[in-house]
Amino acid sequence: MRSIGISGVPGVGKSALATRLSRELGLVAIELSEFAVRGNYIIAYDRERKSYIVDEHRLSRAVEELAKAQGPLIIVSHFVEIVPRDVLELVVVLRRSPADLIHILEERGWDRRKVAENVEAELLGVCTANAIEELGEDMVVEVDATAKAVEELATEVLGIVFGEKPVYHGSSIDWLERLEGEQLAYVLSYIERSLTQY
Repeated sequence: MRSIGISGVPGVGKSALATRLSRELGLVAIELSEFAVRGNYIIAYDRERKSYIVDEHRLSRAVEELAKAQGPLIIVSHFVEIVPRDVLELVVVLRRSPADLIHILEERGWDRRKVAENVEAELLGVCTANAIEELGEDMVVEVDATAKAVEELATEVLGIVFGEKPVYHGSSIDWLERLEGEQLAYVLSYIERSLTQY
C-alpha cells in the first residue's frame, strides 16, 4: 500500500479522520501546511488571507523522501494534489454541506470573507477538481462527511482503501444539485454578501 491523501476545504473533518486512520492503520499522519512550516518550505506569508504560500516543488520532494524513508503516510491538506502520484494509493476528498460549513468555520472565529471563500470552494468542488487535474480521476474519491461521526467516516474510507466498498472515482458530489432551494439560496446569499463587503 502507498500513502493515502485526505483532502477537502477547512472544516470538513480531515484532521479528525487522519488521526483515526493513523491509529487504525498504524501509519504516520502529516498535515502538509504544518510540515511546510516546520521544514521551511515557505515562500511568503499572505497577510490578507492569513496563510502561508508554500514552495510546492520543494514540499512535494520532501514528502516523497519522507514516504520513501518511513513508508506509507496519511497526508492531509486542501492542496494534497502537489504530492507525486506514485507516492499515493488514492486521494479521499471529504465534502461537507456548504450550509453546515458556514457554521463550522464561523465557530472557529474566522472572518466572513475567509469563510465565504472556503464555502464557495466547497460549493464548486475546487479540491476535487484540483486533485483530478493533477493526479487523474482514477486516483480521486469523494466522501460526503455531512452529519457523519469520524468513526463512520473512517469505516467508509477503510472500506474504499481495502476494496470492500464500491466506489465512484472522480467528482460525484454536486452541491448545486443536492442542496434544497432555501439552503442553496442561503449559501449563495452568504457568499455574495461576504465577498462584496471587502
